[in-house]
Amino acid sequence: MLICKVRGKCVATIKNEKITGISFVILTRLNGSEGELLVAADPIGCHKGAIVLVVSGSAARLALNRTDAPIDLCVTAIVDNEESLVYD
Repeated sequence: MLICKVRGKCVATIKNEKITGISFVILTRLNGSEGELLVAADPIGCHKGAIVLVVSGSAARLALNRTDAPIDLCVTAIVDNEESLVYD
């Protein structure tokens, strides 16, 4: 699981039929490779600046209930209080 910050929306009008109807967000990691831009499915509707928890791989597809979708990252939660995160 990754801790990321939402940088904005990623609009894709033409996409694989198995991901039609799914919104995407642009993220940067807060734990690990900071500065790297990531794109994740966003089934919960997070906003720019939100700190979110993200799953990857098959867990991302399971989070969407779309096991055959070409998805590698998925937002699964919005962190309520950034101060509650422990960085060690």
